[in-house]
Amino acid sequence: MISIILILLFVFSVLSVPVCHGVISGLYLYGMKIFPGLFISFILTNILVRILQQKNINNPWILVITGLMTGFPNGAYICSWYNKNNPENRLGDMLAGIINIPSPAFLISYVYINILEKCISLPMFLALTYTPVILCSYMAILFFRDKDNKKDNAPHIKNDKKLIFHFFEEAVDSSINTALTLGAYVIIFSVIVNIIMHFSQSNTAGLLISYLFEISNGLAIIKNAGIPMNITVLLTVLLDAFGGVCIIMQTKSICSSYISIKKYIYQKLVLCIVTLAMTYLLIYVLNIL
Repeated sequence: MISIILILLFVFSVLSVPVCHGVISGLYLYGMKIFPGLFISFILTNILVRILQQKNINNPWILVITGLMTGFPNGAYICSWYNKNNPENRLGDMLAGIINIPSPAFLISYVYINILEKCISLPMFLALTYTPVILCSYMAILFFRDKDNKKDNAPHIKNDKKLIFHFFEEAVDSSINTALTLGAYVIIFSVIVNIIMHFSQSNTAGLLISYLFEISNGLAIIKNAGIPMNITVLLTVLLDAFGGVCIIMQTKSICSSYISIKKYIYQKLVLCIVTLAMTYLLIYVLNIL
C-alpha cells in the first residue's frame, strides 16, 4: 500500500499540469453544478427516509419516485435504507441500479439544453430516459416485492413538533458527510479523466474510457465529438442510464453496507440494454427524429 501511494505521488508530481487542471475542473463542476442542488436533495431524502421509518411505510413506489426526482446517488441511498429496514427482502437490492439516475434538474438544465442543445423535443427526451427506468422498476417490484411482509416492527414515535427538528439535524449531519465524500470522488475522477485526455486527445480508446468514467465529462465528450445527432442522442441516454464508473464508486462508498455492488452493476447493464433497445427502436425503426 505504501509503495502504491509513493508511486501515485510521483505520477501526480510529474503530471502536475493535468492534475491541477483536473482538480480545478472537478472543484468547479462540484461546487457550481453538483453541490448546490445535491446538498438540498440529500437533506430532503434523509428527512424522508426517517419519516418513512417512523411511520413504517414500505411502499416500493416511493423508492422509485424518490430516485427519479432526486438523482444520483439518492436513488441508491433510499434503496439502501429500504434494505436496512427490510433485511429479508431483496427488492432494495434489485431496484438500486435501476432508479439511481440523474435528477430532472440535471437532465433538463445540463443534458437537454447544454449537451443536446434541444435537438429533440423535451417530452421525447424525458420519455427515452424515464420509460426504461419505469418499465424495469415495475418488473423488479412485480417479481421481488414481499407481498406477505406485513410486520410492524418499527417503533412508532409520538407525533411531536420537536421530531421534525430532530430529523432535520440528523439529516444535515449525514448530508454533510456524504456530500464531502462524493465531492472527493468527483475531483479524483476529474483528475483521472484529465490525465487520460492529456495523453489521448485524439485516441478513440482514451475518449471511450473518459466517456465511461464520469457522466459530466462523458457528456461533454459526446457534445464535442462531432457525431450525427441520432448517435449523440443514443450515447447520451445510454450514459444517463449507466451513470459512469464515478457514480458506481460513490454508491459503493455510501451504500455498500446494504446494497450489493455486483447486483447494482448488473442492474445498470440491464437498464442500459433496455434503454438501447427502446432508443434504437424509436430512432432507427420508427424514425422519430
